[in-house]
Amino acid sequence: MRSLSFVHSLALAAGLASLAGAAAADAPTRVPLDAETTLGGIDVACTGIGQTKNDPKWLEYPVRVEFADAQRAYLAGEVVTVSKTKDSDPLFSLTCEGPWVLLKLAPGSTYQVEAKLTERDTAPRSAVVKAPAHGQARFVITFPDAH
Repeated sequence: MRSLSFVHSLALAAGLASLAGAAAADAPTRVPLDAETTLGGIDVACTGIGQTKNDPKWLEYPVRVEFADAQRAYLAGEVVTVSKTKDSDPLFSLTCEGPWVLLKLAPGSTYQVEAKLTERDTAPRSAVVKAPAHGQARFVITFPDAH
């Protein structure tokens, strides 16, 4: 009996560890300010503060998503979730300490972007973004209830 209880305890511990690992996998990936990475097969960057926002390498990203309040003042510190469509599973989530998230999307492709501010009690906001054939498209997600 004792060994059977031990086996059940091990199985329970393994199951809980598996659930904890799944929850950690769903946690947003922190993208440091002025850094680039690849998430869900898409190159992404976090920037938009100071002189580094003028770095020409940011123009290589066809989609620039900006975050602002009702007066169009930049907001930083957001969790951004990117999905193929509104009803599809997220491809990835990230946190960014800057007011811009850049996405290197294929020309003509569209994605659903949802954002929530981490430091403010605001409702999540979303937008459908589409990569242009040339240049960089700018999308501003506005949080009218940001204080």
